[in-house]
Amino acid sequence: MEKMNVLIKVVIFLLPVLMLPLLPGCYTSSSQSNMNQTAQSNTNQTSQNGYNLDDLNSYGEWVQINNYGNVWRPFVVNNWAPFDNGHWDYADDNWTWISYEPFGWIVYHYGSWYNDQYYGWVWIPSNNVWSPARVVWIDYGDYLGWAPQPPAGVVYANPWESNGSRYWHVVRHKDFTEDNIYKYRISNPVRNNDRGRDGIINKPPGRNIIEKTSGRPVPEVRIQRETVKLPERQIQRMDLPPQEKKRVEQNTPRVRKDVLVPPDKFRKQQNEKRQEPKKDNSKK
Repeated sequence: MEKMNVLIKVVIFLLPVLMLPLLPGCYTSSSQSNMNQTAQSNTNQTSQNGYNLDDLNSYGEWVQINNYGNVWRPFVVNNWAPFDNGHWDYADDNWTWISYEPFGWIVYHYGSWYNDQYYGWVWIPSNNVWSPARVVWIDYGDYLGWAPQPPAGVVYANPWESNGSRYWHVVRHKDFTEDNIYKYRISNPVRNNDRGRDGIINKPPGRNIIEKTSGRPVPEVRIQRETVKLPERQIQRMDLPPQEKKRVEQNTPRVRKDVLVPPDKFRKQQNEKRQEPKKDNSKK
């Protein structure tokens, strides 16, 4: 009996010691979960504060979307799409998007775009470096297309497939370097338009191809970039040469008149759009 009592005392004494290795695991799991939530919250907040610029705050608003946190949507007309109002330049061996919109120097060279069912097109900030154009490409037959760079895990259908054309800007090669490229957009591109160029190429077109199809030379544009310092990051803004600035200035009035919408009017339009009754296509 005495030995039994001693054994019980030993077990009681050792039990907390034996449980110690299990405690850190439980603590780490709980703490890691809290840390992840905090990090996600901080990331969402940083995304907005990191791009706290008048060119975004004056022409759009920040909204919260599941999976993407704080995202930015512009105050624009209903049929608006990214990479529509501008033109393409060939600079530093890359096709560079020159936007006519006041916020274009940020949202077309950083981050990604998502077409949300409720909010429409929204811009997702990121920490990626400056890019000549945040787009994906498709080159086939006589046609050339680009679409806003989507977030990870999102893939667009081809432009000739069902609902695919709403993501893509498709033009003929010969029109690729025109001003106001939206005017040359083909709304319903077809697939069987190869004409000797087989297959689909998912990369930007060669400079020589555009020169050959357009029948005119494509000049090399020299574009400098200047650093814009923000409290939480540094981003770059293009400093266009005089001729390119002139092209932008000539097209800016149309954009301000036909594309941009005052905040109050924009919100009213959005509310009216959501209240519209859905069409019943079951009745013929």
